[in-house]
Amino acid sequence: MEMGLSQADAARHLHVSLNVVQRLWDIFQSEDSVSRKHVSGRPRVITPAEDRFLVLSGRRRRNITVPQLFADHFVASGRRISATTVQRRLHNADLYARRPVVRVPLKGRQRRAQLCWAREHVS
Repeated sequence: MEMGLSQADAARHLHVSLNVVQRLWDIFQSEDSVSRKHVSGRPRVITPAEDRFLVLSGRRRRNITVPQLFADHFVASGRRISATTVQRRLHNADLYARRPVVRVPLKGRQRRAQLCWAREHVS
């Protein structure tokens, strides 16, 4: 705006919507700056890109454990994060710990006998 552009031209130049430019210009005129205000809460430990890395690693290697995942994250980024953080990120992506059901494989005759028993005892 100080360069003489209209709000619409500034929005097109910055590839943002006109509402964003209008809101920021109003804030700038009233406060003489557009810096981010302090927000409550603890700052996030990892970035959204690191979140995606953890989720992608968890989906690609379904048998990997949380300690292995945060060790992989440390190797990739050089920053330590807790196992709880990794678990939370995986839970947000609907990835939970599952134990596979261990069953003895049944032969055809055993399956038929089991089905016959179930039909007899259905009620």
